[in-house]
This record gives sequence, C-alpha cells and structure tokens, in this order.
Amino acid sequence: MLNKKSFIALIGIALFAVLVSVAILPTKPQVGDGGYKVTVAANYPLSGELAFYGEEFRDGLLMAVADKGNTLAAGTSIEFEWGDNRFTPKDAATVLQRHLQNPPTIYTSALKPQVMAVEKEVAAAGIPHLAWVLDLTPNPAGTTNNFRTWVSFKLETDVFFEYAKKKSAKNVVLSYVSLPSSEAAYGQYLADRLRNELGASVVIERYNPDIGAGDFKNIAVRIASKKPDLVMINGFIPHMVGLIKAMRPLGIIKQGKTMAALDMLDAAGALSPEESEGIMVAAPPFMVDPDSEQKAWASRFEQKYGRKPSYHAAFAYDAGLTIVDAATRLKLPASSQDWLAAILRTDIKGVTGPVRYGADQSVITSLQPAIYRNGVLVPLMGDQ
Repeated sequence: MLNKKSFIALIGIALFAVLVSVAILPTKPQVGDGGYKVTVAANYPLSGELAFYGEEFRDGLLMAVADKGNTLAAGTSIEFEWGDNRFTPKDAATVLQRHLQNPPTIYTSALKPQVMAVEKEVAAAGIPHLAWVLDLTPNPAGTTNNFRTWVSFKLETDVFFEYAKKKSAKNVVLSYVSLPSSEAAYGQYLADRLRNELGASVVIERYNPDIGAGDFKNIAVRIASKKPDLVMINGFIPHMVGLIKAMRPLGIIKQGKTMAALDMLDAAGALSPEESEGIMVAAPPFMVDPDSEQKAWASRFEQKYGRKPSYHAAFAYDAGLTIVDAATRLKLPASSQDWLAAILRTDIKGVTGPVRYGADQSVITSLQPAIYRNGVLVPLMGDQ
C-alpha cells in the first residue's frame, strides 16, 4: 500500500505529465460558442502618412464579413486582429511577433517594405498570406503561401507598353521609387521591353522612398533636360503629388504624354484639376465606368464609413468575400494547406468583377488606359 507521502508524490508526477502534454500539443483551433473562430491577423499602416491604405484595406474586409458572415455555418465566426505597422519594417516585424504568439488562420500585410519584413517568417509558419503588394508576382521572394486580391505592376506596365507602342515612343523617361518591386517592374521588365521591342531610348530616374520634398524639383529638372516624348512616373501618394507639382511648371506634363502609376488614382484627390489634367493612368475598369451594382456598393460603403471608397477598398471587399467563401466550403478546422487551396479555388462574383485566382495566385483582373480631364477620370479614346 502507498503511504501518504508516496501518494502525494504520484499525484505530483501525474499532474506534471498532464501539464507537459498540454504544453507540447499543437495549437488547437480557436472555438467560440458552439463553433469555430477564423482569425485573420492584419499588419497594416493604420497611422501616419500612409494610413489611408491600411484603413481602406481594413474597412473593405470588415464590410465584406459584415455583409456575408451570415452564410457561415452556425457558430462559425471571422474575427480580425489589427496591428499598426506605421509603415515601418521594424514595426511590421514587431507586430508579426505578437500575432505569432497565437498563430492566426490567415495573415495579411501591407505595403511592400512591410510585407518584405514579414513574408518569409509567415511562410515558415505555413500560414496563408494575403499580401498587398504590386510586384510582378505575389511571391517575389520565392514563397508559395502568398495570394493577392489586388492589381499588379504586371498589368500596369503592360498597359503602359501598349500605349508607348501606339505612340511610337522613342525617348522615354521612367521615374520611380527605388524598391525591389518597382525596380523589377519598371527598371527591368518595362525598360527592357521598350528598348528591345520598340528600340526606344530609356532614361531611369529612381529615388529613395524617404526622398525630401525639395528633391522632386531636381528630378523634374533632370527629366525636362532629356526632352522626352513620354514620361512614366511611379511612387506612393506623397511621391506622386511631389513629382507632379514639380513637373507641371516645367511644361513636362502634356496631354497623354505623362503616364502615372496606380497611386495617381489616390493622389488625384490631393491635386487640383489643373495639376492632374492630361495625366494618363492604367485604372481598374470599375473606376472608369462602374455598373449599377458597383455604384450601389460604393454608396453603401460611403454611408457606412463616411467617405467614398477607393479601388483598394473594393479589392479588399473581394478579399473578404474570398475568405468567407472559403470558410463555407471547408470542413473546419482545416489545415493551412487546405485553406490556401480553397482560397485559390474561389469562383464568386465580387464588387470588382468575377473573383477567381490565376496560376500565380493573384486574382484575375484587368486595367484599362484612362486620362484625367477637368479633374475627372475618363476612358482614353481610341485615337488618343
């Protein structure tokens, strides 16, 4: 028979064994009241100069889940954990470490410098990653878990090339923010096509993301000195505004002679109609000629959030629909591999158009040439 001392010792050993077994068990799914909780951890700029982007992504996702959450199985919910990276890679890495303490079902991060700071570690954790990057591919670092519900530099530069071809451009200046994504898209892919297929002379004016406001004048002067017949500019909103304001007085910007990156669609709000006049951009079709359903969605968004939605919010809404749709088709809990596979099999109707993903794990979408006239974005006509 066991004496009291031995009995207490056995209880202690048993309790220790239970605690160890619990500690080494893989993380179990988070379960709410009678169901499964899908957790989406977001690493966005929600304060600072580029908070606009994070807010648009956030509100588009939230609106989609609010609209379609009732299609989930009883007891299943989608919840978000918001992290503010303040548009710094260091803060993005800190936010990621907090999120990985309790690994989410799906991860999402924005923008390029911050995605670069976290994507390899998210990939190592095997978590599906909704990456808000414009790279030629959503997995430029060799990862396989990124998917993209957004436009891309590939779509944009193809529109730019076709326009340059139509105009028989021979003297082109490319001015862009120096990041791996823009270097690959503008400095390599587009520049090579212009040189090799059109025989054009291409001058590159790159600048650092933290460029000072006064430096845009120097760039504009250098661009003007090249006497280009076509200029293509790229950058975040402050860069676009700075470049355009510096270029306009020098007579560089002429009707259809200056093509601006997608951020022009956001920067136009900070420019006067006179400053944006004649600038061409590759735009999502629903931005140029929305149908009745897209107009109704935009009206609902404005009523809900007190501002008109950008195209970022529209694509984020479709990303939210993608997550909800995948959750309805999966038997939960599901592995990360099954989640990614379900996401890539999406075939639904979104606000931006049909939502399906291509072989590169990007949503299949398009851009069309448009031009600013009297402060309004209008289709670029065939003879322009």
